[in-house]
Amino acid sequence: MKHPHRRAAVVALATASLMTASCMGGGDPAGGGEEGGGDATIRIASAETDAAAMEALQAAGAAYEEETGTPVLFEAVPLDEIYTKVNAAAGTNAEYDGIITGFIGHISLFQSEDKLVPVDDLIEDLGGTEDFYDGQLLFPIDDQVWWVPFDYNIAFGFIRQDWLDEAGLEVPRTWEEMLEVARAFDERSDSEYGLMMPLQADSATNWITSQVLWANDVRIFDDSWNVVLDNDEMLPRTVEALEFLRELYQHMPPQADSASYGETIESFASGQSGMAFYSGRMLDSMIAQNPEAAQNVVAFGMPMADGDGTTASLGYDGIGVLNTQDSQETTEFLRWFFQEHLLDLYATAPYHYMPAQRSVFESEEWRSLDTLDQRWDEVMVPQEEFVSNPNLNSIDTEGPAVDQRSADVFQSLVVPEMFQRVVLNGEDPETVVRETADEIRSTAGDS
Repeated sequence: MKHPHRRAAVVALATASLMTASCMGGGDPAGGGEEGGGDATIRIASAETDAAAMEALQAAGAAYEEETGTPVLFEAVPLDEIYTKVNAAAGTNAEYDGIITGFIGHISLFQSEDKLVPVDDLIEDLGGTEDFYDGQLLFPIDDQVWWVPFDYNIAFGFIRQDWLDEAGLEVPRTWEEMLEVARAFDERSDSEYGLMMPLQADSATNWITSQVLWANDVRIFDDSWNVVLDNDEMLPRTVEALEFLRELYQHMPPQADSASYGETIESFASGQSGMAFYSGRMLDSMIAQNPEAAQNVVAFGMPMADGDGTTASLGYDGIGVLNTQDSQETTEFLRWFFQEHLLDLYATAPYHYMPAQRSVFESEEWRSLDTLDQRWDEVMVPQEEFVSNPNLNSIDTEGPAVDQRSADVFQSLVVPEMFQRVVLNGEDPETVVRETADEIRSTAGDS
């Protein structure tokens, strides 16, 4: 191995886990304030923390206040902190009225805690289930919809076509080919590596690196919510996936040990790594930082272990209305925002925000956004294909339905910890899988 890695100890999970505390505001959480004007001040916690995105959201809030007299304030809250921040402020005079999050697991947790109001009427006003790609991202709970999705935030592969051409290789379609490409890229120079996948115990690893599990048809729960990760069928599949990740790790840069969202983007966008896995924001960042190299980027799906197709990690961004005295006014704002200002947000990162509504995706107004024409066929067309990929999966949608149990598993970070134990600490994969399965049973209430 050319690049020795420091074997860091597994990061201990914090007790209440990732998402921490903050402020925002509405009042009595019993819900149902008067519509429009009044004394409402709408406060929304936004996991869309990019500076340009926040500027677009804040501009929309200012425009709404000018039009209606109701202030709308957005606060940037890191995705890893948003769940506990919103919970910490609930019921206080500094609570949030809305939440922009990137995980349906957060929505299922808030719904189970009676902290959300349903948005079925709003979905209908915006085009109905059919326009939202037949409801793929709506994830109803108790036959009601609890958020308005605005982005297919799928995590998929990016690869440098010019590096492939120089090595005489093609986009990998099997695990063996992926390792061959990683080795070839790793051998280019001492400062260039095969790929980057995050291994920090956080939501980035939960979302992105879990692809190695989906690529081997691993499932955590069965259709009756039994934990099956360590049964006779899933145990060998999970072990194979962990061993594959351990092999890939040999061709990652040293910072993969503690990499999260930013490090993953930077490694690929800077030209340090020849492959990486992320959403379309990867290309937006590369166009801004390294425009010449961006012209050589193509998208691909993580190969399935058996070579039969590809997978990607299902992703989604959406807005939920929290159950406060200003929930009705918050709903009115969202109706206005989706009709009047959604494209302003999309324009801040055109490849990242793949519209969750078919009518928007097919609109000339969206398709004419700056830069989309640069790598449309190589990156945006594959994204559209990933939407219908039958192998899409994610931790917080595992099981027969969106549910608090899979959300609790997501929140616990037990899967990233499993990766760390095998890949960074060199522990026995089978032992780790069995212990992880037991931990999931405890977390999900299946003891």
